[in-house]
Amino acid sequence: MEESSTPLVGCSKPHLEKLTLITRVLESSPGVTEVTIVEKAPAERHMISSWEQKNNCVLPEDVKNFYLMTNGFHMTWSVKLDEHTIPLGNMAINSITKLTQLNQSSMYSLPNAPTLADLEDDAEEDNLW
Repeated sequence: MEESSTPLVGCSKPHLEKLTLITRVLESSPGVTEVTIVEKAPAERHMISSWEQKNNCVLPEDVKNFYLMTNGFHMTWSVKLDEHTIPLGNMAINSITKLTQLNQSSMYSLPNAPTLADLEDDAEEDNLW
């Protein structure tokens, strides 16, 4: 799989510049420098189908289209303080092979987090007074 680190300016793949508004915001922010995107080759259709079958899940069309354009995304940026350039930001979207399905599970929810049932109970209590 082909990967190359490319500065955003003069990027050889125009779609990478359009992937996120964050790149434009970063480029126009004072002190931000060295906004780079790691270009990745597109995923193949069979990789997406394989992931869907393995996870018994159909990905939304926009997600499939993203992976058919680029198999993941990695952007970094730095800031210039005085005469020093300091790495600051790192944003990544996993490749299709590293994509993980998150199921509705207590493992990923906050303990004692309110649910819709709790809200309904509160509404019923309000009507009693």
